[in-house]
Amino acid sequence: MRSAFAVAFLALGLAGLASCTNPNNIGVQVYGTVTVHCVRASDGSPVPGANVSVAGGAAQADGNGNLTFPQVPVGPELFTANATGLKGTASETVVQGANPDVTIQMQPN
Repeated sequence: MRSAFAVAFLALGLAGLASCTNPNNIGVQVYGTVTVHCVRASDGSPVPGANVSVAGGAAQADGNGNLTFPQVPVGPELFTANATGLKGTASETVVQGANPDVTIQMQPN
């Protein structure tokens, strides 16, 4: 009787997880990797050293305006970039196991 109860309880728990579209909503933290490219909206040239933030984390772009966030929570995220005289945002839905490229078009602020 005890094992039948345990099996039923486990089956109900797994059924509940299967219907959850975003595991982070139930406390299971899942991450994806995102590569960000910071460019000037006017001509597409890179913005070296731009400060980029997402999901409570921040990093600085390299000399080519690029950086990688290795652990971004799965789900919709807003990437915000700032540099001297420039700012920009881009949104992306992060998926576990994918490595999307996000381009932030930066404009004068």
